[in-house]
Amino acid sequence: MFGATIQFPLDYQRNQGGDFLATDLTATSLTKTEVLTAADYAVAELSVPVVWSKKDEATNTSETQKIDLVAAKLSNAIDTHDDLIEDKIFETSTNGFLGLLTHVPTSGQGSSGGISGVDHTYWRNQFSAYVDDTDIESAFTTIWNNCSKGSGSKSSPTLMTGAAATQALFEGTQQAQQRYMDSQELKAGFKTIAFKTARFVFSQYQAADTVYFLNSKNFKLVVSKEYFRDRGDTQEIPNANGFVTKIYSALQTCTNNKSRLGVAYV
Repeated sequence: MFGATIQFPLDYQRNQGGDFLATDLTATSLTKTEVLTAADYAVAELSVPVVWSKKDEATNTSETQKIDLVAAKLSNAIDTHDDLIEDKIFETSTNGFLGLLTHVPTSGQGSSGGISGVDHTYWRNQFSAYVDDTDIESAFTTIWNNCSKGSGSKSSPTLMTGAAATQALFEGTQQAQQRYMDSQELKAGFKTIAFKTARFVFSQYQAADTVYFLNSKNFKLVVSKEYFRDRGDTQEIPNANGFVTKIYSALQTCTNNKSRLGVAYV
């Protein structure tokens, strides 16, 4: 899967030669079976440099150090790396790293993996608009059902993402489900929120009023086995009294079935 590009095979339609036989000698189709294609994604790169000076080391020696300087900088670099992924996954594209605005646009169409949703109806995601708390649950039901395409589906949404305010809006519609512990104690709010099979989480980076419906079978963050959060060699900086190392990842967000993904929006 992970080479010069990332290829996702798509089993996108049923065999068009399949049919019930009118008689026991009805001729069957000899047309070449064409049920597979592939989405093709370019590899994106993420790098976080870690730089420190010899003076930093001199003033933070092992005898007097308050913190492990390099370890603290590396820990921050990993946190920065992961935070950048969360941030940019809600954009359209950041230097080739594809976000959900590319994969799951509110138009339902768009282009992802080299396939146009305008030209190919099978490559269109689900979408539904809502106004406020009076119809947000109805919009969620529409998208969940359309993504699932039938009861008992193994490709139903398992994750929903939204802004904090949007999650709070939906939580407010569920107030009737809260319970009194006893006559003196009230248990208010929910620690975990889900809609049917999908856990509903929020991110500080997601735009308000938009909720994505995803599942791990059809939407993935694909990473290199060799180069994900990889720490490079520490090198002395030429013509400067310092050192540099880098945290590096080769990765990309990919989908192999846009019709199983959805978005609710205002």
